[in-house]
Amino acid sequence: MTAEEFNELPPHLQAELALEQGHYLHHRIKGWCKIDLYWLHDFYVELWFLYDLKSIGLVRALTSYRQLDPYTETIKLRLKHHKRKK
Repeated sequence: MTAEEFNELPPHLQAELALEQGHYLHHRIKGWCKIDLYWLHDFYVELWFLYDLKSIGLVRALTSYRQLDPYTETIKLRLKHHKRKK
């Protein structure tokens, strides 16, 4: 499964996959949300928990390295290197 395929799944299936098959890495706080970062298959997934920490407001696979910027100052992440064709 790719990150793009994951993002096309219904949110309840995304959350279930991330929680059951993903590997928890780190969290951050943004406003009223606690955002957990998971490694799933070959990509990173964020679960945005609302202030009550019981409700999930958003689930998304990160599809660009720029989306990982909020984490790079506090943890070391593995990033895929793409080989350039000559």
